[in-house]
Amino acid sequence: MVALAPDDPRLRSKHFENATAIFANNDVKYDSNKTRARLFAAQTNSGIVYSVARDTPSQDALRERPGISADKVKWLQRHDRECGYLYGMLPLIENMPMALTDHIDRSPDKMLLRGKIGYLHSWVLREDDESVAEHGVRRLQHLPLVVFVKYPNATWTLPGLTEPGLYPIVPRASSWWLDKNRKHPKLKITRQQLPLAPAFSITTHASQGQTLVLSLIHI
Repeated sequence: MVALAPDDPRLRSKHFENATAIFANNDVKYDSNKTRARLFAAQTNSGIVYSVARDTPSQDALRERPGISADKVKWLQRHDRECGYLYGMLPLIENMPMALTDHIDRSPDKMLLRGKIGYLHSWVLREDDESVAEHGVRRLQHLPLVVFVKYPNATWTLPGLTEPGLYPIVPRASSWWLDKNRKHPKLKITRQQLPLAPAFSITTHASQGQTLVLSLIHI
């Protein structure tokens, strides 16, 4: 289906409620995922817990730009492809579809590779996280210790767990550069975040070769 206008009535049909949206670039995809995560929370009467990325400038970056740490809030708004494939503000909502942003488990029975979609089951926070929810939104002070993603059709069960298809995802670190277009980049940033993203939107490049059910293409 091709949307003819932003208010195309077909977009509101239940048939396309959880359809994957396909966009030409990462900026729009990233914004769409965040918007639809908020809609998912509203539709399911759920609160949103935000896992806030931890960005650490390298020593070279601090030497070249001493005040660089003051820009951390701005970095949280960048799309994941600019920041080591990790979200700045990752929304966590129970039962929301989530896609892996990195390869997690290559074992033949699991094949949890980048792009694999599961459903957010639960999470474990640090004991010293004193953040509270305000108006249905909670911004964590620390990254979650672990989140559990459910893969409904899986037949495997991990040791120590009793539910099939339940897999623990922990934060990862990835590096990116603010000055990536320089001949010799120096402004290196290391980001820590969960390697997950809301699974509502992808780019046209990522969709190539995939079989998508109920795909919604925006132009």
